[in-house]
Amino acid sequence: MLLIYRTTDGLGPAHHRSVATSVCVVEEARSIHSFASRDAFLGYCRPYSVFTEQELSRFWSNKRYPHIIRFTYNIALKKRITRGALIENFGLDANAYWGFLPLTHTQFINIIKSGGVHESLVIH
Repeated sequence: MLLIYRTTDGLGPAHHRSVATSVCVVEEARSIHSFASRDAFLGYCRPYSVFTEQELSRFWSNKRYPHIIRFTYNIALKKRITRGALIENFGLDANAYWGFLPLTHTQFINIIKSGGVHESLVIH
């Protein structure tokens, strides 16, 4: 399971503007190092990516983001949960790297419930 987190829009502090938005299901995870070539990497990522081919090529060249995750969008949170609430109400670490942050099962369930998603809609 993935909980998608949108970073701040720049209109105010991230504590109030960054939000959890939706739930996705991981279909496959790979290392960027598992691809034999740039073309193989682009062929795998391009059809599903929000990134441009130029951005993907840059990722391939510098290997800065080594985790490639293919996922399916599942459901939007009816109520978006702010970074502040994720820290204060659900115990997420304010000092952690929020680009990819593990959640406990309890945190995940409580966040989706708080976001207005009925637990029965998410298989876990």
